[in-house]
Amino acid sequence: MKTSVFLVGLMFVLAFAGVNGGAVSLCAYTQPVTSVTTSSLQLNFRYLDDEYRDDRGNVLALTLAGSFLRYYDSADFGYGMNASGSLSYTNGGWALAGAGAVNFRFYAPGQDLFAFGRVNFQWIDSTPTVAVVLGAGYGRLRDVTPLAKAMRISDKLLAEKFLTKAIPDDVLMAIAKEIGRREEYATVDELVVKVVQLIETAKVAVGKLGADAVLYIRQIIAATGDTRLCGFSVNAGVGYKLLDPLGARDFVLFGAAEYAVPWSVDSQFHLRTDGTFAPDFRSYQVQAVANLVYKLTSGTTLNGTLTVSRMVPAEGTPLDSQSLDATLSFTLWEGWAVNVNLGVRNRTGYEEPRLELTVSAGITF
Repeated sequence: MKTSVFLVGLMFVLAFAGVNGGAVSLCAYTQPVTSVTTSSLQLNFRYLDDEYRDDRGNVLALTLAGSFLRYYDSADFGYGMNASGSLSYTNGGWALAGAGAVNFRFYAPGQDLFAFGRVNFQWIDSTPTVAVVLGAGYGRLRDVTPLAKAMRISDKLLAEKFLTKAIPDDVLMAIAKEIGRREEYATVDELVVKVVQLIETAKVAVGKLGADAVLYIRQIIAATGDTRLCGFSVNAGVGYKLLDPLGARDFVLFGAAEYAVPWSVDSQFHLRTDGTFAPDFRSYQVQAVANLVYKLTSGTTLNGTLTVSRMVPAEGTPLDSQSLDATLSFTLWEGWAVNVNLGVRNRTGYEEPRLELTVSAGITF
């Protein structure tokens, strides 16, 4: 646990050490509706036929892991769905695990104060735990990706010498608002035309923007997987366990917090934590997930996710689990890249942490 606390602290230090000192802050951008959807799926397979005839060291393992996040927020209503799970097979044995939640938020008029309803669920093998929670909270997360895209457009066009100087802050905001209204445009090309008009009207372009500049703009607007969030949220409530593997239906206390800060267009820190507690606090379950995307240099990016959880049953042994997945990507020169992947797993019952290190290099023609 001490190592996990240190790693979370290190993520905070990196986040605030690199906060962008530019004239315009990503968090200055607001839009009426925030709508974010992300998902991931990973498949790992390992086969080892050892040198012994009794196959004492043979390994046949298959793991399918995935996650899904849906976040919607408007002036008076919001909802969220998140789920993560894994199905694994190791030497003849199957294991299923996962967790998630569905929540609905109703805001006070003109305020960030909200009431919420939430369903938490978790399963280990075929045994589910389900709790319904009602409560209140304060704060919200906002999608500032449109302003990040506007900044990328300015940086790219300036680097390619299509601009005489960076796009002014007021024009960046105007471009961001148009990108935020993307669904109102019939096609992406219509949106690109509007962005080109805003840039040329600002009189920072070297003449009319040509086909290459327009292509760069379109690529940045259409890019996916680069969501940037800003803000925080805290909430607490009282719930009731509808299903419990031990058969103990009872009231529970619930608390959660979330924080996100993008300190540059290419860097993001996102922390989520929640906990469910018995009224007497003798048993509880807490989990924290910290994700860091940090652009160290123009050709080096760090992407890491740390997950820490602790489950204390009313009877039995507490279960602790920590995992770290980190990828350091190096772009050596055009077309050449090196990735260093580190995976660390530790949980109650392990004799020592499991460590996996992979280094790969490739070239794109």
